[in-house]
Amino acid sequence: MPARSRALVAAVALPLLLTGCVAEGGPSDVDPLLGDEACQANRDAGPITFLTSFGYAASVGILDVLAADELGYFDQLCLDVTLEPGSANTQLVSAGTAQFAGIGGASDVLVARDNGAELEAAAVYGNQGAIELLTMADGGIDAIGDFAGATIGYKEVIPPQFQAMLQGNGVDLDSIEWVSVGYDPSILPDGQVDALAAYKSNEPLALRAAGHDIVEWDPDDHGVPSTFNAQVVNTAFAEEHPAAVADFLRASLHAYDWINAEEANLDEALGWAEARSEAGYDVEVSRARWQREVELVEESLPEGWPVGWMDEAQWRPEAEVLARYDLIAAEPDLAAAFDTSFLESVTGSGSIIWPEEG
Repeated sequence: MPARSRALVAAVALPLLLTGCVAEGGPSDVDPLLGDEACQANRDAGPITFLTSFGYAASVGILDVLAADELGYFDQLCLDVTLEPGSANTQLVSAGTAQFAGIGGASDVLVARDNGAELEAAAVYGNQGAIELLTMADGGIDAIGDFAGATIGYKEVIPPQFQAMLQGNGVDLDSIEWVSVGYDPSILPDGQVDALAAYKSNEPLALRAAGHDIVEWDPDDHGVPSTFNAQVVNTAFAEEHPAAVADFLRASLHAYDWINAEEANLDEALGWAEARSEAGYDVEVSRARWQREVELVEESLPEGWPVGWMDEAQWRPEAEVLARYDLIAAEPDLAAAFDTSFLESVTGSGSIIWPEEG
């Protein structure tokens, strides 16, 4: 980010002047926690659309953003935020139709940018992968090489981590039949696919609960380092409104801490997600999903880092894997792919700075 934008983050997002300003045209009647200048800068950013990565699932980077909205945190920081279930998130953020979205991880950001997307990461929650391939224990795939000729079900896009894992272990990708599937994991035990793309916090839990014996193929265990849940922002929006980007993260990650502070808070957040979901919402499955993803985040968080933090050492291995297996066309510009200045401006001693009511 150019120096002028970093300076604006420091000048606007950091001073927490607790004057309780009330500006016209705000998103609600909640009294702001920011001073007049910081509040107005966020209001000037205008309406902000955040696209979730998968409905209102109890995933990190979704449930905490939803909770921030329900708790009034965005309103308190003078941000006018609307959540919508996402689809084609990278394209919509790149086009400026949405300002923020959740996508898979650093690899997905790099692939999107390689394809010309005008976006950058503002935070990455997990420093290990959250996705993997599943096979049946008696399905005939006992080693990576056995994936040759397999039919693999995936959701929306083929994760580059899977391609790198297979190709890097000698599997001819041209022999794979990739099939776009829905979110019902029973297609794996039913034999409709030989392998299934899965989230560690979802399908393995569901299939084992149903009594199925499955095998998990984690790219991290097969030479493909990964991350998960990148919150991306439109590049032009970030350049013009850096304080709003910083305070969006401030509110989301403060809500993340709130959810994890007490079991009752998680219950309340799941209730909000259930109320917004148009399809059926299994609260207990969702609870397990959130708890598993928080485990993945916390156990992979380098000491002293706040949740969401990024650095080049974290991103470089994924960039190298993508380049090695020709999954991107050009050497990525990591300095442009993510920006730490937003989190820098709202964190201190490894935690989120939250303004207190004056």
